[in-house]
Amino acid sequence: MNAIKLLEYSQFLRHRYFDAFSRLPWDEFVKVRNASFDSLRDIFLHCVEVLDRYVNHRIRGNAELPRIHFDDYDSIDKVKTYLDQVESDVNRYLNKASPEELARKVERRFKDGATAQMTVEDMLIDIFQEETHHQGEFIALLWQMGIEPPHLGWGQFINKDHLRIS
Repeated sequence: MNAIKLLEYSQFLRHRYFDAFSRLPWDEFVKVRNASFDSLRDIFLHCVEVLDRYVNHRIRGNAELPRIHFDDYDSIDKVKTYLDQVESDVNRYLNKASPEELARKVERRFKDGATAQMTVEDMLIDIFQEETHHQGEFIALLWQMGIEPPHLGWGQFINKDHLRIS
């Protein structure tokens, strides 16, 4: 069940980044920064949407995939509401995921239209690595803004209770 632990780590970091972003002036959060998506908001929402699409839809067999419009999220409260809703659904699923569920095969569709059969666990790892890429963007963009990123390494995360890290 290491994939679930990795997603717990991603969620922990997602909240640390969200907290950092919520302290920014709104115009800094939505400023075009020429990264994978236009703004910190858009990158963050993309990460949440991928989590939603993979877990709440692809893995769970819901053919109707969400497609959000970044500009609909015109306040930090709307971003937080979407985050809370997606994570609540994902956490409910993950809390019930058995070893048999993690071994179940699902179809993974790629951007080029190709498909492959992957285990649920591999899909969860795919989500983790996708978000990790974007967390690297957050680190670089925050450094460019003169802000220390709230990142916490894996070793610190798994020992956070002993290190008194929040």
